[in-house]
Amino acid sequence: MKKRQVLLCVFCAGWLWFPVAADMGIMPVTDGKTITETNKIDLRGKFETGGLRSGGDVVTAEIQGDFILATFYKNLGNVRVTLTESTGEQIYETVVNTSAHLQSFIPLLGLSSGVYTITFSNEKGMMYGDLEI
Repeated sequence: MKKRQVLLCVFCAGWLWFPVAADMGIMPVTDGKTITETNKIDLRGKFETGGLRSGGDVVTAEIQGDFILATFYKNLGNVRVTLTESTGEQIYETVVNTSAHLQSFIPLLGLSSGVYTITFSNEKGMMYGDLEI
């Protein structure tokens, strides 16, 4: 009986610490700058998510300083993220496993001024949006 009570206490204590460990609030900030402004990127397109909770944003993207923060609100599996120049030249590509990562950071540091397109795609669909640096 004593062993059971100790295990229950340990289990409950673990739940008290879980929210702190799950979101430490770590965000990349370059050159010691504090991010005071974000610019949301208007995304078009859609993903076929199915299920009862298929409404709402699936992916959002916003510029925060020298990077784009992409947030995935639904598990889409592996999503290919690309950034292309207005000329069509692809300058960045990565694959994000949305079942393991809810956010992705796309670097903008070193890019010249201009219009770029960010694209999120996989077999379930595609969303894309333009941004200006």
